[in-house]
Amino acid sequence: MVDDKDQELVDDNDDDPFTTYPKGHHRVDTTGDVELTRRSSSGRHSEREEDDQFYDEHDENDMDKSEHHTIGSARTPWYLTAIVLLSEVMGTGILSLPYAAKTLGWVCVIVSVPLFAAFSAYSGYLLASVHQKHPNLHSFAEAASSLLGERFGTITKISMLLNWGATAIYYLIATADAVHDIVGLQCDYQRALIASLLLILPCQCRDFHAISKYLSGPSTCAIIVMVFIIIGNLLSSADGTFGDTTTLWPPPGTTPLQFLEALSAFVFAYQGHAIFLELMAEMKQASDFPYSCTSAYMLMCVMYGLTVIAAYGLRGASTEEFLPDILPAGTARKVVGSLVCLHICVSYVIAGQPLHMWLHATVFPKTYQTSGRQGTLHWLIVTCGFLVFGFVVGNLIPFFADVQALIGSLFGAPTVFGWPVAFYWAVHRREGASIGLNHSTVIGGLFLLVFTPLFCILGTSGAIASIVRDAEHAATPFECD
Repeated sequence: MVDDKDQELVDDNDDDPFTTYPKGHHRVDTTGDVELTRRSSSGRHSEREEDDQFYDEHDENDMDKSEHHTIGSARTPWYLTAIVLLSEVMGTGILSLPYAAKTLGWVCVIVSVPLFAAFSAYSGYLLASVHQKHPNLHSFAEAASSLLGERFGTITKISMLLNWGATAIYYLIATADAVHDIVGLQCDYQRALIASLLLILPCQCRDFHAISKYLSGPSTCAIIVMVFIIIGNLLSSADGTFGDTTTLWPPPGTTPLQFLEALSAFVFAYQGHAIFLELMAEMKQASDFPYSCTSAYMLMCVMYGLTVIAAYGLRGASTEEFLPDILPAGTARKVVGSLVCLHICVSYVIAGQPLHMWLHATVFPKTYQTSGRQGTLHWLIVTCGFLVFGFVVGNLIPFFADVQALIGSLFGAPTVFGWPVAFYWAVHRREGASIGLNHSTVIGGLFLLVFTPLFCILGTSGAIASIVRDAEHAATPFECD
């Protein structure tokens, strides 16, 4: 609505094609409805020029402020993106690596930790190259549809949604287990209910920029502090010489399948590529993503190496499957349990973010990425609705962690090694450029033809075996211990 004073101002300037509107409105060319981008002509009165300058500056500030608060806009610096990568990739898998080291021996561990970090970073580089050539591609599904065809795009979309959904529910269950370590509730559904309530507030971060500002830093610090607490406990309780019960090579009797399954633990510890394109879409400079990726994986490599060397070197053959289990009951165990809970909560938010965004865009398309009250309410409905769904599914299937491991194994290796190479090669094929014999063909061929089927089959077979084993002794739905 325009009040009388404002309307009089408009009427007084009907003969002027460059109408000056009241403060807060854009100056527009009323003959062509085109926003002005230059100053008024020199024939204007000085007072008019000062007013125009004021309004232009005011509008530019309003525009910048509006853009700054646009949900999902490109505003995240590279270092905050690196922190999101750390909190998403460097999860509780780090606490299981020393157990896998028992099967591999020192030589394979020392080679595997930096090698797979480099390979994972290289996959990130391939995705960054694809995004640089096609900046409109903001997800694996969009890239697959655009570069490899609609049918493959549909398959990719279903795969990503299934993977994100299963991973989010798994993290909900893991959060419930962490709650058990803190408060000791006996009923699974009670722990899951508390976990669901804990997750409501952090889930209200509506884009990765908000996650990077409020959640990723505390989550990354939590996992680092947790590792150092465990290492400190190992050092203080060590009763033997470092490396007494360790082996240089795989222990005698290790089968090739056992060796490869242990090796896959180091591969999947660096997995997280399914959201890389979404992260690039929200960066101030998407071309800086290689810096984010490289710095994150370098720190992960250091942390993984430090954890494995300390735990495997001091515990050797008696290394626990989940490292916090070495802690006796007491303050240290409760602190570690709280840190695990914090980290897993953030992992849930990050894993579920693309799924929540898709649900919001599908169910409430009019308020998708809008910051108004209605958009916020719709996002709350979406996130709480999926929490309810996850609570029900997680309690109906007591061995859901094994189901998630199966889904993660099916899509984990293709996400790290398969899709990035396929996208990169498809871009070069479209450009008519010959790739030739270089790093992208040699390493890409290794990724696509060896690593993808190998680790996909290994992970899947192990997950199926776990489902069969755990289904026989599974508790009934909503049962208490």
